[in-house]
Amino acid sequence: MVRGTLALVGGAEWQPPAAPLDAWLLERSGSSVVTVLPTAAKDHPDMAVATAARYFRSLGGEVQAAAVASRADAEDPRWRDRLASARFLYLAGGDPRHLHAVLTGTPAWEGVLDALEAGATVAGSSAGAMVLCDRMLIPWSESTVPGLGLLHDLIVVPHFEHWRERLLRVGYAVGDGRVLGIDEATGLVLEADGCLVLGAGSVSLYRVKEGGPPSELWASKAPDEPDHCL
Repeated sequence: MVRGTLALVGGAEWQPPAAPLDAWLLERSGSSVVTVLPTAAKDHPDMAVATAARYFRSLGGEVQAAAVASRADAEDPRWRDRLASARFLYLAGGDPRHLHAVLTGTPAWEGVLDALEAGATVAGSSAGAMVLCDRMLIPWSESTVPGLGLLHDLIVVPHFEHWRERLLRVGYAVGDGRVLGIDEATGLVLEADGCLVLGAGSVSLYRVKEGGPPSELWASKAPDEPDHCL
């Protein structure tokens, strides 16, 4: 059960179509400060932070960068308290395997979990959403790799409006499990008492069985409160 507010975002973060989602998250957090982890944007973390800063300024917020770029950074024990004290944490998109390799089993990741446990708002976009699950489907390799395991029996597929048809062809790579498809600039917000779809597009949940095509469990277009969450 999620104690804080967890938002799984389908990519294209910090762009105008996502403003209704991010304004809601900013208000929900009770803070004007957004702590951005640009870890997944390994080739241009400074650019990711600058984009976030301009965007959240337009929403009345301000950005603090958490400069966790490498495994050595994430293993610094000081990051646990720094991240645990944040009220709104945002994991940027980029390379999901790099993000997993940097964060898994580190004080930085423990800090994210501590923040969520304390009731903070945590958002992950694209790679930042994928890595929160126990498995990640890497579309270009059509195989799954381990995630950080916050969410179980779930695989997030971001940018879903571009991958929907492909999922029907590569579903066998999942084996048995559930797949959550999230459109760009759209988020599924999870809280202890339910969930909410916000943003520009839709969210769809599928059940995949080995050897068979995915079957849709539900689909919801923003803004909406699905009858069933995860």
